[in-house]
This record gives sequence, structure tokens and C-alpha cells, in this order.
Amino acid sequence: MRAYIYLRLSVDKEDGKAQSIDAQRTAIHDYARRNNIEIVEEFADTGLSGQSSKRPAFNRMIEQATDGTNPVDIVLIYRIARLARNMRVFFNSLDGLADAGVEVISITENFGESRRTKRMGQTISAMVAEQQAIDASIYTSKSRRENARQGFYNGGPVAFGYETYVARKDGDKERMKLRIVPAEAAVVDQIFNWADMGRGGRWIVSELNRRGTTLRGAKFSNGNLSGILRRVTYTGIYYDKTVDDDGNVPDPEDWIAVVCPAIIDQPRFDRVNALRASRNPRRTAPHIVAGTTMLTGIAKCGTAGCACAMTIRTGKGGRYSYYVCANRVNKGQSCPTPSMRREVLDDLVLDTVEKQLLAPERLQSLLADVLDLSDQKRVQREQELSHAKAEQTRLRTGIERLLILVETGQMGPRDPIFAKRMEENRSALAAATTRIDALETQLAQGSRKITPATISRFGDLLSARLRDEDPTLRKDYLRMLVSDVTVSNSQITISGPKAVLENGVCNGAPRLMGTVPIFDREWCPKADESDEYESPLLLP
Repeated sequence: MRAYIYLRLSVDKEDGKAQSIDAQRTAIHDYARRNNIEIVEEFADTGLSGQSSKRPAFNRMIEQATDGTNPVDIVLIYRIARLARNMRVFFNSLDGLADAGVEVISITENFGESRRTKRMGQTISAMVAEQQAIDASIYTSKSRRENARQGFYNGGPVAFGYETYVARKDGDKERMKLRIVPAEAAVVDQIFNWADMGRGGRWIVSELNRRGTTLRGAKFSNGNLSGILRRVTYTGIYYDKTVDDDGNVPDPEDWIAVVCPAIIDQPRFDRVNALRASRNPRRTAPHIVAGTTMLTGIAKCGTAGCACAMTIRTGKGGRYSYYVCANRVNKGQSCPTPSMRREVLDDLVLDTVEKQLLAPERLQSLLADVLDLSDQKRVQREQELSHAKAEQTRLRTGIERLLILVETGQMGPRDPIFAKRMEENRSALAAATTRIDALETQLAQGSRKITPATISRFGDLLSARLRDEDPTLRKDYLRMLVSDVTVSNSQITISGPKAVLENGVCNGAPRLMGTVPIFDREWCPKADESDEYESPLLLP
């Protein structure tokens, strides 16, 4: 008699008894010698459940045994539970082998000699094995959920920046928690600092690899960097998603929050992810996100009745680039707005923003509200803070509901509608959180924190970012301050949101934010506002 032997082990102990692969192998070989059975080949799956049909060695054995060449007469197993703990898998495999003339023999279970009796005994044994697996799964799930509720780690891949340690022992059970690995945490912190500053993913990956920094021995890539920047664990909390008693992944509101040491604070995490969402190709054209043309998307024609975007065209064989009215280029329409050399208009806008908008006297005028400590202004800030917190709660609820739609299969993570709404909510959440921080700082610190000297230092910081050697970063900071550059045949008007300045100076540093609609007063010239900004860019 020729035989295949199949060995399987999902855990070190099952049913309270040690059943190692070696123990199964030894017992089967002894049985084969006693019964004059020739073992042709051995198949073993380690760490795989008998409830699953996705077992490489098992599937290979079934395929070979039933390929029509009659390689063996029998399949030897230690017990029926080793073959399957799932009735569908059990019947499919047993019937397939029987059709090929192959008998399954359990060396530790006697099901009699009669074919009908043997099949009945095997079926009962398989049913018992499946129920045992179900009971064990329910018990394990309950144990894991309770373990998470007590603040312990249930296992799985450990996030870069952390390691596990034994926090408590209950008999043979070691209960684990996460703790920070200082060297790795420093890398995570640096990555978020760069991203918060506005550095792009490619730049960060290139810089990490240039420095020889590794991800536990592996090189950094856009993929693993994206995983780090999205991982909420770094804010000091992760969510255990252990399945319920029916084997279903719970809804987000039923995830168990487990506290761990924080590496990144929540506002910085929100800012970084909002900024990344605003740069998503589904939302912003890749040539605007990745390009270094400073005013793409914000330079507009100022001729009455036109107001279309200005596009880039080249001359002299590509040696020169010009901002040109798009209507003139695409539709051949005449337009009095002049074409302007790209570097000329870029430098004019940069110089004007730096020398006039960021001048200490001008900033103090624009940020007079921040310096206003009157009771009336305090009441206004408290009301605005209340509205901002309500908006923050609404946005977080919206994000949770979107995640529920994905978890329940009603939407897919690649669904354009889902992606668009998630990006908008994350961006708006970051903006609301930043505004809350600014208002709380003003209410708590007052003049002790926000002073003319603070505003002056803030202007210097922004000027330095606008002159950074990285053209992409320089572009991003200009676009943070400037939302529109309108060019006509007589003047150039530059405008942008005041909220960026107010939030930045209150948080102590200039920060890029996700691109979201900001319905706020602007620092552009308006005749009816006391803080009007007059640009000197009058064209001849």
C-alpha cells in the first residue's frame, strides 16, 4: 500500500494536548511500519487553521492524489481534525479522494471496517472537530476582547517606533503592551516634522535613504512612508478589531480603543493627513501638486469679462516660460492682459508678499484681532470656539460613518465618492482643529503669548520658508498665503486668507494646511476694510 501523509498544526496545543508536527510524524511512521505501508510523500501545514481551505500543502496533496495517475492508495492522518475542521472542506476533500480510489485513514480513531459505518464515524468526528473549532474561536475572541479592554496588546505586526514587552503574567499567559523604541520613534518624529513643514513624500523617502536610515533593515519607499503617515497608533491610541462571536469584524463604534505611548500629537497628525489629502491626485491635478511652477492654478486674468486662469507657454525653443491668458491660447481670443515671464511674475509676487505682507507693521495691522484683549473680543472668541468644536465633532462623526460604509461593504475604499468625501472631511477637520488651537491659545494666554515681538518672529519664519532652496516647499508656502493673483494690463492684485496668518501666529510656527474652502476675510485690497492691502505692482 502506498500512502501520502498529511500533518497540520495551527497552535502548539489543541484541545489541551500537545500535538506537534514531529509527534504526528513519529506516530504515523510507526503505524506505517506496523502495517507495511510505503510512505510516498509528506505534506505539512504549520500555523494554519483546519477551518480554512487555503492551505498550500493540503491543496497540493489533494491535487496530486486525484490527478488520475493513482500515485497512492491511502492518505494517513493523525486524526480527522487534522484533515479539516470545516464540514464543507471535509466532504469536498473526502469525496474527491474517494472518487480517485484513495482512502483516508486516521491512525488514532477506529471507525470500524464497514464503509457506511466508517463514513458515519468520520462525519461525526468531523462535526465534533468543527464545533470544537467554533467554540475555541468564540472563547479566543472573548479572551482577546477582554485582553484589549484591560489595555493589553493582542499581537500582530508591531508599528515602527514600538516594541512589545511582557507587562503582566497570569500563569502561562503573558500579557503584552507596547512601548516606544527611542531610535525608531526619533525617525517617526522627523518624518512627521518634514511632512508638517510641507515636504513631499518623494523628498522624505530620498532624504531618509540618503542618510542611510532604514525601516528595520529595509529601505524606505513611498508605500511604507504612506503607511507611517496614516498610522493613528502614533497619536497614543490604537483600535483592536477582534471579531465578534459570529466571526464578524465589528463596526467602528464597537472597536476597542487601547492606549499606548504617543509619539505624535493629534493636531500634528491631523494637519499632516489633511495636507496629504489635499494633494491627492483625485482632488488636485498632479502637475499642480508635484510641479514647481509657483502660480499654477492661482494666477488669473484680470481683464473685465474674462477672469479665466493663466496658463504656461514657452518660447525660444523652451528657454523661456510665460504666464498667458488661457482664453487667448485655447480659444484664440484677443486679451489686453499682457503675457509675463514666469520668473518675473513669481519674483514680483514673492517679493511683495515678503516685503509688504510679512513686514512687522503690516502683520500687526492685519492681526489686530489677535492682539485685541477686550471683553467683547473675548466673548466673540468663545462663541467662535464653541462653533469650531461643534464642527470638529460633526466632521469626526462624518469620518466614522464613512468608515462604517467601507467596513459593511456598502462602499469601497477606492470609490471616488468615498475618497472625495474622506479627503474633504479630513482637510476640514484639520482646519477646525487648528482654529480651535489658535482660539484656545488666545483665550488662555492672551498678551503673555501673542505679542508684537511674536508676530515679528512669525513673519521672519515665513520669509525663511518662502526663500527655502526646495522649490516645491517654497511654492507650497506661497500658496498657503496667496489664494489669487489677478493680472490685468494695469496692475496685479494679490489676495489670501487671513485665517492662515491668525492660526499660524497663535500656534507659534507657519504651517501648511489641507486645501479646504475658507470663508474668511482676506488681506487683499478692499476699499471698505480698514486692513486693506494695496499692492504696488502697477504695470506700465
